[in-house]
Formats: sequence, structure tokens, C-alpha cells
Amino acid sequence: MRKKRWAGVWVIIPVLATLLFPSASGAQLSLKEILEKNLEASGGGQKLGQVQNFSFRTGGTRSVVSASGELKLVSGKEPVVTEVILVKGDGVRRNSYNTITEITDPQKPIYQTLAELYAGLFSLSKFEDQLKLEGLKTYGPEKLYHLTMAKPGALKIDFFLGAEDFCLRRLVFQGLTPGGDKYEVNYDFAPFEEIEGLRIPLSWFSSQVGARGNLAEVAEVRINQPLAEDFFARLEVNIGTSEAAAGVLKGNVLDSSSSPYGLTVITNWTKRDIEKAGLQTGDRLTFLIEGIESELTFYASAKEMPNQNELARGARLMTTSPRGGGTYVIQFLAVDSTEIASRLKLLAPIEIKKK
Repeated sequence: MRKKRWAGVWVIIPVLATLLFPSASGAQLSLKEILEKNLEASGGGQKLGQVQNFSFRTGGTRSVVSASGELKLVSGKEPVVTEVILVKGDGVRRNSYNTITEITDPQKPIYQTLAELYAGLFSLSKFEDQLKLEGLKTYGPEKLYHLTMAKPGALKIDFFLGAEDFCLRRLVFQGLTPGGDKYEVNYDFAPFEEIEGLRIPLSWFSSQVGARGNLAEVAEVRINQPLAEDFFARLEVNIGTSEAAAGVLKGNVLDSSSSPYGLTVITNWTKRDIEKAGLQTGDRLTFLIEGIESELTFYASAKEMPNQNELARGARLMTTSPRGGGTYVIQFLAVDSTEIASRLKLLAPIEIKKK
């Protein structure tokens, strides 16, 4: 009798374990099964197969990706385009304010990975033959499947999928800079939601070790929009035109913003234009826009500007962009700028003359 009773107990225990701890049985899923569930969670293979191109906006950048993995990032406020990044084949190129460069490691594999991720509509379908299952990991109250890129490269790339819904929770890039410093970038994705018939994250937070993080919020999702045949080959920007001569600058407005502190006008004048015009810190300038004139003071860098207390008493100045952009800005701080603001339009012609 006793042996029979214990035999019954040993039969019951595995059943209870399965009911009480479903993730324990889920840990036995194969890589193939996990990827199948991930694809289904993102909309299913049939739905994804109908998408020829997919685009969305985050902040001032529109991302457009083809089903084959070509990615184009277009930044600016239409019709202004200040920067284009193109991921195509094995190359990643950037055109920033009409200066074209090749993006290299460690940023290059990040753009290439994002291109494949977007092309798979945030599923891991485009990485199927490159992944290795590292197992089920516990992070606080959440259990995540850890998958890593089996293919060696400049960066170690890890994906983390929710054990319950199989959607992407986290994407981590780790490696070294060309100088040998530690390099790590993390993407933390919000829960997936349905939009335009697809299940995608409507936001994510990206952070780099040693730098401030950034929240990306998805807007203006578009599917299968008509694109020119050479769309993924063109790198053109649209920042108007600029002219520079001794003491004179002519150009266009790229953007403007106002706040309780004043008005900022973003121009299309680069450091090269400033050098051609021969401007130096302390130069007095006349700013012209649609017949309105205003006097400015030029500062070659933010370090040479007056302190905050002095600026708070009122200032009209021209200096480098405080956000690290590639062009110079004109600022009206604690002064009346109503007339100037009323004439500001994208690509409006502007002029500077040295007094």
C-alpha cells in the first residue's frame, strides 16, 4: 500500500509543477519554436509578407525600410532635410548638411541591425539563421529569453524576448570603440500594440553608457507607400543655398523655436561659411530678413559667450548650435523679437553683413 501511495505522489508532482510554474516548461522551447512564437506575436508571417515597405516617424526623423532590409533615415522638418542616413548592402553612409561620410564601427552594425529589425516589423525573422539561444533569464519579476548573434562582428548583439508574449523587450550592443574604450548601447522597448494592423512597440528608450538616454515615440506609421525606384539610392539633403564672402553671408532658415527665454533661428551657415566670411568673436553684425534689420554680436563658440546673468538682461547674438548641430544659430534672448518671428518660414532667405 505504502509503495503505491508514494508512486501516486511522484506522478502528481510533475503535473503540479507544470500548472504552478508554466515558465519552467517554457524554458524547454527550442530556438525555432521561440522564433515562430515571436513572428506570430508581431502579426504573423502572412501579414508581414504583404509589407513591401514600412515607415514611421520618431521625433524629427522618418525611418523608411524595404522588405529586403534597405533603410533610409531622413531628418528635418519638411521640406527641410538636414541629414540622410542610408543602410544598403554592406555600407552605411551619412549626408549631413551636404557632407557625405561613411559610418564605421561601432555605429555601423547598430544601423545594420536596426535595418533588419525594422524590415521584420520588430520581429526577429530577419535574424533567423544568425541566432543562438542562451536560455531563459530572470530580470526582477520578468523572465526573458536571451538570444545572441552567433555571427562574429564588431559588437556583441543580444536580444531579449518576453517569456509570456515573445515580443522584443530589450536589444543590447556591446563592444569597444576604435580607441579601446567600452561601448554599450541599450534599447528598451515598450509593450507591443496594434497599429495599422501590425503589432509594434509605440516607443522605446535608447541609452549609451556615458551619455544621456533618448525616448523615441512612434508616429505617422505608413505601409506600402509609393516610393521612387531610386529612393534607397539617393542621399540628397535640402538645406537651401548659402553664399559667403568677406563680411557677408546669405542663406536660408532651417528651423526656429521660441520659449520663455527667447527666440532661436537655425540657419544653414556652416563653419566653412563663417571662415569664408572672416567672422570673429565680438564682431557686430546686421541681420536681415524680409526687410527687417536687427543688430547681432558674433561668438565663434559657446565658451566665448557672456555669462547667463548678462544674457538674461537681453542679448541678440549668433553662435554655434547649443544642441551640437552642424550649423549656426541666431538667438534673441530677453528682447522683443515679434517682428522677426512673424517673418520666419522654412527656407526663408536671410542675410548677414559685418558692420
